[in-house]
Amino acid sequence: MEQFLTQFEYLSRYVLTAVAVFILLRCVISLFRLRPRKEVMATLQNLADDSEIEIENWETSIGRSRTCDISLKNYGTVSRFHAVLALRKDGWFVFDTESKTGVYVNGEQIRRAERISDGDTVSFGNAVMKFRSNGYGADSAEEDGQEVDDFTNAARLVNLADNSAFYLHGSCLIGRDRHCNICLPMRDIAPEHAEIYLNREGWMVADLQSEIGTYLNGEMVFGAYPLYDGDIISVGEYSFMFRE
Repeated sequence: MEQFLTQFEYLSRYVLTAVAVFILLRCVISLFRLRPRKEVMATLQNLADDSEIEIENWETSIGRSRTCDISLKNYGTVSRFHAVLALRKDGWFVFDTESKTGVYVNGEQIRRAERISDGDTVSFGNAVMKFRSNGYGADSAEEDGQEVDDFTNAARLVNLADNSAFYLHGSCLIGRDRHCNICLPMRDIAPEHAEIYLNREGWMVADLQSEIGTYLNGEMVFGAYPLYDGDIISVGEYSFMFRE
């Protein structure tokens, strides 16, 4: 009898251990199988290169820091913690988290927070994105009767160094001076170096008598030259692609 109890105790240890391992494995497998699938709640389309960023959280931090949910580390005009995109009961909102260069919705700077709708253009510094919801809490601005400018095909300059976009509205000064629309803080660049403007014939680029000159597709600009989609404008070490 004593021998039987010894063998039973010996076997029970292995059996119970095997049962425990089996139960643990079943729990782990079930955990992964039943893990909630993340849904794409919205997207941000980078209008510089048409790449898309998927939004999967109710709150999404945006900035240059690697700790942000959306890290725009290649954009020098984006603050470390620039903005937050959040879904609320009333729809989607974008919050400016005390950024240096501001947050713009359809070309207008927001003070603290602004509701956004499908098709709205949101700018974080010079990172320009088009917002699209995926059926989560955002109504189309057109359905609300609002007139919203669509910047998707608007004329813009794309910085070839970091794919940041500068949107053109009538006239754009490029130079070293702070009042320029595109400020390039380099000594060899003139305070007012070049101008891009719109006239009856279309978009034009003109050099403003700078010392080192302005180049269009590798050729120095004398006077004013027309711009076409895909043209490369070079000012010092900076190069921009014209898109429209």
